[in-house]
Amino acid sequence: MSSSENVESLARRCIKLFNKKSLEWVDGCYAENLEWLELPLPASSSSRHGDRTFLRNTAARLLSLFPDRQMTIHNLVPKENRVAMELEWRGTAGASVGAFKIGTLFRYRIASFIAYRDGLIINQTAYCVPTLSGAR
Repeated sequence: MSSSENVESLARRCIKLFNKKSLEWVDGCYAENLEWLELPLPASSSSRHGDRTFLRNTAARLLSLFPDRQMTIHNLVPKENRVAMELEWRGTAGASVGAFKIGTLFRYRIASFIAYRDGLIINQTAYCVPTLSGAR
């Protein structure tokens, strides 16, 4: 198996684990010394960034707010120890979130750039753009 085939397999495995609706994907896919960055959403002025512990805590909060959240891969481009992915994230608010009420559907298109070492993600940068919100 080439390194490109290997990172493609690892990326698909991570999305599959994410869609199980648990936090298993964080510890199973990310290195402890992870450098994770999610750039600001269009309506926000701040990004989120941190290590695996930060990502796990963020993921736990989002799972409690969006218990049905799901990701779909639209494009995946592997090269050596890196992968670029275009994803769709969607989830229904399970609690009121700011101005949005329970049952509000959220959808984001995500461009994610990932680097691997020893089978785990060591660096990830994500650009997220809302594609639909406020619909039921």
